[in-house]
Amino acid sequence: MATSDINIDGEYNSGFSVPRSFLEFHPGSSMNTGAYIDFARKAVSTIDPGVIQKIATDLGLSFVPEKEKEGEVCFINSEEVRPEFKLSFAPVDLSDYISAALHHSYTAHPKPLPETGPVVIPYPKDAIGFWKLVKLGEKLRHDRDLKILPE
Repeated sequence: MATSDINIDGEYNSGFSVPRSFLEFHPGSSMNTGAYIDFARKAVSTIDPGVIQKIATDLGLSFVPEKEKEGEVCFINSEEVRPEFKLSFAPVDLSDYISAALHHSYTAHPKPLPETGPVVIPYPKDAIGFWKLVKLGEKLRHDRDLKILPE
């Protein structure tokens, strides 16, 4: 999926502050999935719970503290399930969304990254757009040739 396939300008409501810990993650690094899930859990825990609740409410999804492993409980978290049928999101999903939003905001439409203070990204407008960016964030995380933020 190309970044140009996702238009977050005009499709999203106001933004929310992203903790600077998200800026410390380098996509494509040799961080294994377990380590990334731990990073995501810790980084997302620093986000205001009201922000996470707003995202959940706006998307009509539940926020769960940990993503169920595929096949353990049901088929709902399988990659084969279309986004419009997913019922919940986990810290790793929110972290991937944030990575994709940062990539789009600061790479696809270059603007300076604030040196101090909060970095603001848009709230997702709907679940389908949210899942598209989650998928892009996951791709960015696994692709060593892509960079989220300019060096």
